[in-house]
Amino acid sequence: MMLIERHLRFPSAVLCAGPSGVFFAYGLEIEGNAEAGLARVRAMDADGHAVVNSVLVDLNELPHLRRICATPNGAGVLPVGGGTSVSGYDEDGFLMMKMQATLGIECDSLGVLVLVPGPDIPWSLGVPPECVNSFLSLLEDCTGRTLLAEVA
Repeated sequence: MMLIERHLRFPSAVLCAGPSGVFFAYGLEIEGNAEAGLARVRAMDADGHAVVNSVLVDLNELPHLRRICATPNGAGVLPVGGGTSVSGYDEDGFLMMKMQATLGIECDSLGVLVLVPGPDIPWSLGVPPECVNSFLSLLEDCTGRTLLAEVA
């Protein structure tokens, strides 16, 4: 099993939503499994620690994700295959597991890429506009294609 971990620090904090309200993310932790075709994305706090609320990205959907990001004010919903689950805390602070079948994506009017797991998962993560290309590149790294190209 090939697990790839990447970190992305933001030049400025971005507002995200959680079950207990909004919070600021100062970066992202991305863990990808090329064999499963999934990447788990979690926001990082000011100290560089990952928060528990996670979003899954189906690595097979990266071309569609890139197209949405390239469109001004782009939006879309992508499938997340494999009966996947995400973790987070509810409004009372208890750990909860939810099944994620889709990933909602929106580039808002400020250019922030908003990632919303669905259905009925009460949080979202944001990526500031100046970091969207880096975020997409790190997801591409998780597919293992770059590693295979370097070996060949």
